[in-house]
Amino acid sequence: MSNFNFVSLNVRGLRDNVKRKSIFLFCKNVKASCILLQETHSVKADEQFWSNQWGDKILFCHGTNKSSGVALLFKNCSFKVITHISDDDGHWLICVLKTDDGFLILCNVYGYNIPSHNKLLLTEIAKHVKLLNHKYCTNTVVIGGDYNMVLDEWLDRVPSKFNTHHINPTLRDFCLDLNVSDPWRIKNPLRQTFSWFKPNGSSKSRIDFWLVSNNLLQNKIDVNISAAPLTDHCLIELNVSSQIQKSFGRGYWKFNSSLLTNETFCNAVIELLETINSDSTLKSYTDKWEFFKFKVRQTAIKHSKLIAKHYKQKETEILTELNQICSKPVFNEDDKQRRSILQCSLDDIYIKKAKGAFIRSRAKWVELGEKSTSYFCNLEKKRQEKNTIKKLHINNQLCSDPQMISKEISSFYSNLYSSSYSESHNNTFFQTIKDFIPKIDDNFRNSCDSEITLQELEKALSCLSNDKAPGCDGLTSNFYKFFWQHIKDLIFEMFKEIIQNGSLTHTMKQGVITLIPKPGKDPTFLDNLRPITLLNTDYKLLTHIFSNRFKSDITQIISETQSGFIKGRSIHNNLRLVLDMIDYEHLIDTDGFILFLDFYKAFDMIEHNFMFQTLQFFGFGNKFINTVKTFYYETSSSVCLPQGTSHRFNINKGIKQGCPISPLLFIAAAEMLSLLIKHTDFGKLTVANAEFSISQLADDTTIFLNNLHDIPKILKTIDIFSKASGLKLNLNKCEILPIKPCTLLNAYNIPIKSTVKYLGMHITKNKTDLEKLNVWDKLEKCSTLLNNWAQRDLSIFGRILLTKIESISRFIYPTYSIGVPKQAIKSINQVNFNFIWKRKTHYVKQGTLTKKYEDGGLQAIDFNSLNGTLKINWLKSFIRNQNSIWFIVPNKIFSSLGGIQFLLSCDFDNKKLPIHLSSFHQQVLMYWKLIYKHNYSPHNTPIWNCRYITIRNKSIFVPTWFENGIWSLMHLLNDNATLMSFDDFTAKYGSLTNRKDFEKIIKAIPQNVVSSVSDLFHNDIYRHPTVPKLLINGHNIATAKLPNLQIREYFNVTSFPYVSNPNYITQYFNNSKKKQIRTKYLKLPIPPKAKEVHFKTFSGIYPSKELLRKRFGIPENCCSFCHVEIETTEHLFFEWFYSDVFWNSLHYWLFPKIPLLADFSIKDIIFGFILENKNTELILNVVIILGKFYIHKCRFLKIKPFFSTFHKEICSFFSSVNFMENKLAMELQSIICKLQLLDSPLS
Repeated sequence: MSNFNFVSLNVRGLRDNVKRKSIFLFCKNVKASCILLQETHSVKADEQFWSNQWGDKILFCHGTNKSSGVALLFKNCSFKVITHISDDDGHWLICVLKTDDGFLILCNVYGYNIPSHNKLLLTEIAKHVKLLNHKYCTNTVVIGGDYNMVLDEWLDRVPSKFNTHHINPTLRDFCLDLNVSDPWRIKNPLRQTFSWFKPNGSSKSRIDFWLVSNNLLQNKIDVNISAAPLTDHCLIELNVSSQIQKSFGRGYWKFNSSLLTNETFCNAVIELLETINSDSTLKSYTDKWEFFKFKVRQTAIKHSKLIAKHYKQKETEILTELNQICSKPVFNEDDKQRRSILQCSLDDIYIKKAKGAFIRSRAKWVELGEKSTSYFCNLEKKRQEKNTIKKLHINNQLCSDPQMISKEISSFYSNLYSSSYSESHNNTFFQTIKDFIPKIDDNFRNSCDSEITLQELEKALSCLSNDKAPGCDGLTSNFYKFFWQHIKDLIFEMFKEIIQNGSLTHTMKQGVITLIPKPGKDPTFLDNLRPITLLNTDYKLLTHIFSNRFKSDITQIISETQSGFIKGRSIHNNLRLVLDMIDYEHLIDTDGFILFLDFYKAFDMIEHNFMFQTLQFFGFGNKFINTVKTFYYETSSSVCLPQGTSHRFNINKGIKQGCPISPLLFIAAAEMLSLLIKHTDFGKLTVANAEFSISQLADDTTIFLNNLHDIPKILKTIDIFSKASGLKLNLNKCEILPIKPCTLLNAYNIPIKSTVKYLGMHITKNKTDLEKLNVWDKLEKCSTLLNNWAQRDLSIFGRILLTKIESISRFIYPTYSIGVPKQAIKSINQVNFNFIWKRKTHYVKQGTLTKKYEDGGLQAIDFNSLNGTLKINWLKSFIRNQNSIWFIVPNKIFSSLGGIQFLLSCDFDNKKLPIHLSSFHQQVLMYWKLIYKHNYSPHNTPIWNCRYITIRNKSIFVPTWFENGIWSLMHLLNDNATLMSFDDFTAKYGSLTNRKDFEKIIKAIPQNVVSSVSDLFHNDIYRHPTVPKLLINGHNIATAKLPNLQIREYFNVTSFPYVSNPNYITQYFNNSKKKQIRTKYLKLPIPPKAKEVHFKTFSGIYPSKELLRKRFGIPENCCSFCHVEIETTEHLFFEWFYSDVFWNSLHYWLFPKIPLLADFSIKDIIFGFILENKNTELILNVVIILGKFYIHKCRFLKIKPFFSTFHKEICSFFSSVNFMENKLAMELQSIICKLQLLDSPLS
């Protein structure tokens, strides 16, 4: 059966913010996956905020804000909530949980003080429990809470009205009806212990208890009653576990990086290193390093325990003594007094913890909130189930027994990683392709074979990210970086020793595998779990050195058709090639098919010896190959499980997913398949006179065929590769996509599909489906994600960031490869900007909001501009790599218009071009026209592809004329500056066309254009035209570096031309100061909402009533405070009487601390300060912006602003600054301390 730990507590109201935080902190410290709370006093409006504050799922049953209310709080609970029901008065809540082996019904009860009401309450609960019993076929029931009545009036209540046992009939009948019992009383038949105490100790009772179904009593059950803070009730605990105790492997230890701030620990580590370095009994650097790691682990565990013990010692002592007193059946006066003192002490501990948590939380929000940090991005993520296996299909049966699961996993991966290497198959394979294998040059070989250097080691260290899961030794990269100057020499010498000896250290040979469920797959099947190996940091450092060497020149051996793991190569090329073949099927003379291969667990199946031989055939030196062999020699792994780790198993094949060099070794091996396919005689697909046979992205392999008849030959060829390499085709997951219409459903047991999912994108010939699957469906998902965030009270900065994280980022991938419909672009922008403005009035135009901060915007992203940027990126790549295999199809298409570079220099119109273009290429050209600025002077404007030189409304391009240098109207003028006759043309250029076609072209040229060019003909400057250069804002697209941000800025300027918006900032400040005002406040260590108010005030868009009247015609414009004057921003924040008094009081407070501080002006309040003394500038801007934010809050709370209240707020904020770590916050800390700003306001 499934084990579970539940606790229950009557909290006596949680409306007070500090008390609620205190109780939540207390509950997080108890060992329970579900917490039952009674008397929460919650209402519907509290749900989102309380859930966010708790940090996990809460089920609510509301009472009023002054009484009743129950809640179920989940904490890392592995059980899934199937359904829940509750009453309307906040007295009971029942939920059904899906456990590993069935269902469990959990009920939270808060009884009435009136017996008759309780009888009705329990009757109603029994009715619903029995219905759920029947519906979910379960008799496992747990009911807990504050019943407000006791089972035995004699034993469970003091003082009692009875002298002997007196069972409560209502509870007795309820227990009999549901077949439940009180496990605490069963274990303690005559013991008196109580869960509620009257403050003076005169009354006590056990009204809080658990009732469990009788079938659970056969298990090991522990029930405890323990003191709790800030309530007169005790916490009741219920632990149910199987009687059979199982033993498991040792748990997975991870270094706690907070120890790096502990000076005692750090000194101990340094001292330990010095001792080990000088220990003559440790003969090798390898031994020294292994022993050092072992001792560091011991030291870290020891210090962590001491710190935890010290941290919890006082609380533990109080709870122990309090529980001892509470367990007494009778209190004397000393007990009553001592209990009161201890309860107050316990309350005080948690109140202080809560207040401290609020301060730290505020500091964390200022530093990490509404910024692109994992802290902020994870706020709204649903809690993911831990990557641990609790159920598994074994022999087609679902099993939940941990020992059987552990054994099955060990067996599965032991078999998976067992080598089936065949030397004969390997030799046969390499003999087949040896003549086609490229060789690396001497420089690359020598570079890979050279001695490692300390510089390479330090570069490898910089490649490691902080806070990543370490390997089995538990030491994180944080540890290495912190102690680097002390440990680097030992590590360096140890690495040299490893390379020389050809063997890793004992711990470097070991990995820990964590299993990640594949998206959308059933995780109870091992095949649907992806093994990621957690490797020790020292191992990653060593392999990073050789990975950096390997990838430096890997393109010498990896052909262009492989896009995986190589800098500068793009997955989008693979996608675009397939889409080009579909979009331009007329370039294919045969039927044309694309075969998508799936290799079974490719990364886990590659044979080590095959990889090593691959390196040998590529020409790598023995030293490099031997080092790579060292990485795989005698390695082993175990799998992380809920109760520890599985037994270790040897890794005799496969690469470690998580190892820096492994992906490169894999694509080197995969290149052998590419070479084999390319040199196999089969009907390769011919497109635009070029042959295509294969494209790869790591193991994702695509084969291009003229017809289906060659599939058996392809499969036979792959089988040769499989026998040598270990990679095996998973035919059940291979698919065929026909390029042209096909009525077949399968070929050679491989399905023929009209839609396939390739590299994360849906590929189909149907344009509507293509757009729906890759764009519209994503938009629906993004809209839902943004709506989930909408309930949070975020600033405009946070909302803009979220449009980038939750929306824009999801469209970038498909946008690189397909044309995005115009309506979709509009809808994406609509969803994003509506979210930014909370689905309310847009106070700033979209174009202004997308501008840079220094230009008065907030750097929101216009998706149209982003789409254009990505299309121009593709165009850049095309122009710079026109001979690449990836651009053969578009090169062929655009060659009929003179080539892409010539076309881009023409004054073309997409709709008038005489060829059919895919929606993607149409969009590329459309965005080019938007961003390309050229005056198109008549003499330099090509006559070809020209929007106003058309025949039958299509622009013209004549290849023979173009090839003979005829592209400008100047080339068609005679010496008299008039258009040539056919005879003159033939005499000058030869027989390039017939008279009829010539006259058609001449007639198509507008007369006004001819006249314009004729006027320039006799001027030598214009006589010899040149094709316009392809410049974007002065930068040549073919050669210049054009970052995405720069291109997007050009599109923004084009889409949203600058319009002067005169306001105070324009009147008062020059450009330099405007930039400072618009940017410097963003770095201030203050809450984002305060920054938003500041932005709106200095930008002239604060929603005062007068602004709303002017812009939107809202008639009411009287001040929210005085109800007399017109409410302008200036009046609200400065001119109104109480605002004026507020700023004067603030000035009076600061004046003694900041000498010569002038009276605040409206300019100071609206824009802040720019001063020579940066410390004064910093503190004044912080105080002014927070002051404006305070007035803003008073306006919406409809209360007058008072400096005394603000002073308490700002002092609380200043306290939180001490917990911030960024540079500006530390400067602010220093200023606060120096100016003694935490003094009383009038001191």
